Amino acid sequence: MLNYHSIGVEPGNTYVLHPDMLARQMDYLAAHHYTPLTLGDFARIIEKKQPSPERPVLLTFDDGYANNAEVAMPILQRHGFPATLFLSPGFIGQPGYLSWPQVKELSAAGWDIAPHSMTHPHLPQLSIEQQREEITESRRRIEQALGRSADVFAYPFGEYNEDTLKILKNEAFRYAFTTKEGDASPNQSPYELSRIVVLGEDDFATWVQKLSNFGKKELKVPT
Repeated sequence: MLNYHSIGVEPGNTYVLHPDMLARQMDYLAAHHYTPLTLGDFARIIEKKQPSPERPVLLTFDDGYANNAEVAMPILQRHGFPATLFLSPGFIGQPGYLSWPQVKELSAAGWDIAPHSMTHPHLPQLSIEQQREEITESRRRIEQALGRSADVFAYPFGEYNEDTLKILKNEAFRYAFTTKEGDASPNQSPYELSRIVVLGEDDFATWVQKLSNFGKKELKVPT
């Protein structure tokens, strides 16, 4: 499961990936017969309701940068790839971030929109009440804007504690993604799923190596 952030040109910021590199990576996935999944596909495979393709991959983008719609979406559309945006609605309309019309455009193009907290705080530094507000309000805003369920979460900074896990369970979230390096697996807790973080400083060969090291030929569900 690949984790992207901003797609643009910002030397020195490891969480900004050059558009040409994203295009090259998507070309590689297409040429090597990877199948990008929707969140629904991912859940159905994990829950044994749908067989896994040979080379599944979930393309995730965190935070809600405007360039996800302006730059990343057209690159993915060349191959008909879906993706998942983990959105912090508190950033909507701020310079460099998505507007609600852009979020709706991504949704219409086949992107899943899921919560990433309201303001991207360090959740373990908050009280359980503050955490609950950050998590549930981000979900409510997305569901209200798009009219569909948003019950999968990604932790800001990849950080969480026992209170966070308790909130997700009590609020009936189905899954949550970390930034722990690795590929998501049915053997992991549904609230502690790993991802392969894509860094702007990595060259193409390093990205391919990460994909080869962590990528599974199938999402194998234990019997």
